Amino acid sequence: MWIDAKASLGFDAQGRLAAIHQTWRFDEMSSVYSLQGLAKDKQGQYRPKDLQSMADDWVAALGEPQSHYFTRVAVGGKSLAFGKPRKASVKWDKAAGRLALSFELPLTQPVQAKVADIDIYDPTFFVAYAFEDKDAVTLDGAPAACTSQYRPPRELDWKTLQRLAAIPAEQEHLPEELFAITQSLTHRIEVRCS
Repeated sequence: MWIDAKASLGFDAQGRLAAIHQTWRFDEMSSVYSLQGLAKDKQGQYRPKDLQSMADDWVAALGEPQSHYFTRVAVGGKSLAFGKPRKASVKWDKAAGRLALSFELPLTQPVQAKVADIDIYDPTFFVAYAFEDKDAVTLDGAPAACTSQYRPPRELDWKTLQRLAAIPAEQEHLPEELFAITQSLTHRIEVRCS
């Protein structure tokens, strides 16, 4: 599955990092697969209640301990906890033939830190993220002294790529040595506030 991703880092009135709002635009094939069996209205559109049900189901599944929203926020190497996700929605872009999932992960405790690291990744390597749009990472309500820098994951060597490509689609788990490699393939957003 390929995802064009966006992340907006939300700050509260006290200038603390408070939430991460994400939008994941799925590739055409994954979108069509996800929509199989979903009814359309007379105008050929998917019903909003069905798309909302899909959003609720996906966000609930993303909360599982292994995936944990494919998101980690850390300050000083210590992971911060998320509250219950909010603002989950799925939108269908008929012209592009793509679904987009949006959701917000509030931190249970907003944090005021000089440096915070936000990692977005799938440790199983079955989801490939791209943060390629110029506005793929934004700061919302951040103090003027805060900046963000996006760092893509390191590129894999050819041998590792071949081993990953050889894994059959029906296999649910990676071999241990490959899992250790894919866990390090994070899209990192570094937030610095002086």
